Amino acid sequence: MTGGVVSVGAAVAAVALAAGPALAVSGHPITGTCYENGSWFTSSNVRTMSGTTIKASFSTLPSKGLVFRTLNYNTGARLGNAIEAPPDTTQTIVSGGHSGTEFVNSFRLEVSGHQDNYSFDGSESY
Repeated sequence: MTGGVVSVGAAVAAVALAAGPALAVSGHPITGTCYENGSWFTSSNVRTMSGTTIKASFSTLPSKGLVFRTLNYNTGARLGNAIEAPPDTTQTIVSGGHSGTEFVNSFRLEVSGHQDNYSFDGSESY
C-alpha cells in the first residue's frame, strides 16, 4: 500500500486503498488522501461483494469531512448511497446488493480547500 502527500496550496493528492477482495468478508482496511480542490478520486482497487451489503466506518477523517461512495466497476454507476463522515458509527452504503458485484471506492473532501488533514483511515465490510 502506498500513500499520498498533499502539498500546501496545491490541489494535488496521491491515494492508495488497502488490499481488496480476499476470501474474508469484512474488516477490509481503507485509507486514502483526498484532493485539496474537492474533486472525486476513484480507486483502481477493484473489490468484489461477497454478500448483499457494503458498510464502512472511519477512524481518521479529513478535518472538514469526507464524502465516500462505491461505484460499479463494470458500468461506473453508483452503488447505493454516498455517505458523509464524520459519524463515528458504521454506515451502510449498499443494502440489497448482489454477491459477486465488482466495485471501486470513490471519495472527496466534504468541504474543499486548505485544511489540517486530507487523509482518512477506516474499515469496509462487503
